[in-house]
Amino acid sequence: MHPIFLIVGIVSLASVLCGCGSSPTVASRKPMQGTAATARAGETPRSARDLVPAVVGIPNDAAVAASHQIAQGDVLDIKVFQVDDLTTQERVNDAGAVILPLIGPVRVAGLTTEQAEQTIASALAKDYLQDPQVDVFVSEYADQEVTVGGEVEKPGVFPLRGQTTLLEAIALAGGTTNLAKESEVIVFRTTRPTDSISAYVVDLKKVERGELGDPQLVANDKIVVPKSGSRAFISDVTSTLRGFISMRAITF
Repeated sequence: MHPIFLIVGIVSLASVLCGCGSSPTVASRKPMQGTAATARAGETPRSARDLVPAVVGIPNDAAVAASHQIAQGDVLDIKVFQVDDLTTQERVNDAGAVILPLIGPVRVAGLTTEQAEQTIASALAKDYLQDPQVDVFVSEYADQEVTVGGEVEKPGVFPLRGQTTLLEAIALAGGTTNLAKESEVIVFRTTRPTDSISAYVVDLKKVERGELGDPQLVANDKIVVPKSGSRAFISDVTSTLRGFISMRAITF
């Protein structure tokens, strides 16, 4: 074969191989709606569970409180502003209620803490107090768990005992290994009632240094500590803080 044709053939083959590489994890510069992504023309469509929207940063603490529904066995700290005699700590009983001074049983199971505050305030306002201000805080969760996997010493499923943060959960798993990529720890969270999944990419070192808040976890959060050298989070060329993470290569 003539040398010129040989060179052209090698160049063409290289071009084809480059085009056959793995498709990018980021499907769009915009955050994905729900858990499905639209493939580009010519790409193989990805399953709804393959890609989830990802954001660099910690989850919103306000969303944490709003997302938890009080359950039987939860322990609630209940405070009534400027009425110390009504401040109490109660466990939600099998009927889904707490027994409170003056008003007796109040059903709170299935409510968020904000809804429970409104329910208790309404009961107090009916016969006892004028415009009561009630604060409800879940001090202990019942039968709720988080999963910690990847590059930690003791991967596993751990119960939530009261308010648990990301650092505390990783400590329960024995801490990170020497191979951990601590700059891209991923928190997968399922939003109820839609069951949509989102991911938060957290720089653990910044949390440890106090440059980022230590995010509070909720039931069924899944934390993955990737291996150093892996590319768990993919952002687009504009360095946007949003992108997508593939769950297909990640096991819990």
